[in-house]
Amino acid sequence: MKKEKMDNMFFQDNNQRFYVKLEKSVYEKILHYCLISYPKETGGILIGNYSQNLSTANIMQTSEPPQKSIHKRNFFKRSSNGLKSIFDDAWKNGQYYLGEWHYHPDASAKPSSLDINQMIAFSKDENLKCPEPILMIIGGVGISREIFISVFTENSYIVLNHIEVDYIDN
Repeated sequence: MKKEKMDNMFFQDNNQRFYVKLEKSVYEKILHYCLISYPKETGGILIGNYSQNLSTANIMQTSEPPQKSIHKRNFFKRSSNGLKSIFDDAWKNGQYYLGEWHYHPDASAKPSSLDINQMIAFSKDENLKCPEPILMIIGGVGISREIFISVFTENSYIVLNHIEVDYIDN
């Protein structure tokens, strides 16, 4: 087997139940959306697939903030405008809705009570077909960035920690 250098970001919970792989290009795209939105919150959806054994969620795409979303200094409400075509295209490529991302400018990346309640509601929404959605929040002050990733279940959430993976066997 050949070893391949990994530039992607990996996250897992303390019990090693949930793993998330975030492609570097997706993270960079999200940072770009954050930069152009500053000083207002923004967000979008996460799209990807699961590993064959369903142990890892692979975040492979993100949406730009949908038109008609509400962006304020300390508040963001994502609209669903334009998402149907994004979901349809993703489905054709074997990719699915995995969760949400949003930006807390000049603030902690920890979720607010509104963030938590919204994600718990998403986990119960049968139309989304995603009982364990991922929430990624980008925060930080100035040029420093903080990333928070969690997986939501019906009534709670599990925090994932960044783990270092230098190489993967191919």
